Amino acid sequence: MMNQRKLFLNYFFKEMKSFHYALLKFVHETIDEIPENSDIDMVISQMDLGKILNIVKQGKNIERIQFHKKSFVTFTCLLFEDGSYLELDFLHRFDRKGIMYLDALMVLDDVDLLDSGLKVASQAYSFDYILLFYLLNDAVVPQKYREYFASLNTEDRAEIFVHMTSKYGVNINVLEDLYSLHSRHVKKIRTRIDHLPVNSGFRRVYHRLRYFTDVVKDSIRHRGITITFSGVDGAGKSTIIEEVNEVLKSKFRQRTVILRHRPSLLPILSSWRHGKENAERKTRERLPRQGTNTSVLSSFLRFMYYYLDYVFGQFYIYFKYTLRGYTVLYDRYYFDFIIDAKRSNIVLSKKFMKWGYHLILNLS
Repeated sequence: MMNQRKLFLNYFFKEMKSFHYALLKFVHETIDEIPENSDIDMVISQMDLGKILNIVKQGKNIERIQFHKKSFVTFTCLLFEDGSYLELDFLHRFDRKGIMYLDALMVLDDVDLLDSGLKVASQAYSFDYILLFYLLNDAVVPQKYREYFASLNTEDRAEIFVHMTSKYGVNINVLEDLYSLHSRHVKKIRTRIDHLPVNSGFRRVYHRLRYFTDVVKDSIRHRGITITFSGVDGAGKSTIIEEVNEVLKSKFRQRTVILRHRPSLLPILSSWRHGKENAERKTRERLPRQGTNTSVLSSFLRFMYYYLDYVFGQFYIYFKYTLRGYTVLYDRYYFDFIIDAKRSNIVLSKKFMKWGYHLILNLS
C-alpha cells in the first residue's frame, strides 16, 4: 500500500504541471524511484513561490507542516499522519554564503521533460549544480552521483564536458578530473565564480548583507535543541543515541552532534598523565560507583574543574551548535554527577550536586 508521503508526491507533481520548475540532484525517472529518506530540491521562479506553498498546504493527511524561509530558499517540512516525512526545498536563487554560483533563470530555461512528466534540470546544469553544491561546501561529491554521471551515454557526457570547459575555462581530460577538492581545476572554478559581475562591488556587499540577515534570523527563530540520555550502564543508552542520531539525520535531515558527558572544553584531568585517548577510554570503561578517591577536598577541586567546563562550555556549545540549528545529543550530561559522582572520583553530597545544576539549567 502506498504511504502518505508518496500519495502527496503524486498529488504535488500533478498540480505542478503548469509551473516552470526544475528538479535538482534528481537521478531518477519516476516518483516511485525516489527513496523514502530523500528530500526534494527544485529551483522555481520566486513569483510562483506563494502559489506553490498553497499547493503544499492543501495536501491531504498532513499532521504537521513547517516553513523555514530564507532570502534564497524555502525549506518545507511535512510530517504525515502515518509517520512518513518529506522535505521540499524551493530555491529561487543559487546562493552560498552570499556568493551567487548559478543563474536560476538559465537553469529554468534549460529543463528536460521526463517520460513521467517530471521536469528536471538539464544534464549539464545538473552536473554543474551537484559539483558546486558539494565543492563550495568543502565536501566530496557522493559516490551515487559519480556513478550516475558515469553511466550516461557518450552524447550526454559530451554535453556536460563542453558546458563545464567553456563556462569555467578548465582544461580537463574527463569529467572525473573535477571531483577532487584540491585540484587546480576546482580552484579555477572557485576563482571564476568569485569574479562574476554578480559577485563584485556593491552587489557582493548586498548579497553578504542578505546572508548575514539570514544567519541572524535563523539564530532567533530556528535554534537547535539539546537532548540528554541518562541511565545505568548496560541499559542501552549508546545504542539508543546512535539510533536517534541516524533517524534525525536520515529521515528528518537534521544536523546533529553527539557529546559524551560534558562540553569537553576542558580535557579530562587524567589526560595530563595518560593522554587524551587513553583517559577517555579509561573513563568509558570505568564501572559505576567504582572511583577510588575518598578526599573531600580533592573531590571539591575535581568537581569545580569539571563544573567550570559545564558553565563555560555550554556557551561554546550554544554558539557553535545550538544557534546554528544543530540537535545536540548528550550521553549522560551533568546528571551523572548527581546519580554517580563516584565514577568521576568525586565524593560530595547529592544536595550540593543538585544545587550546582541550577546554574547549568538556567543557562542551557
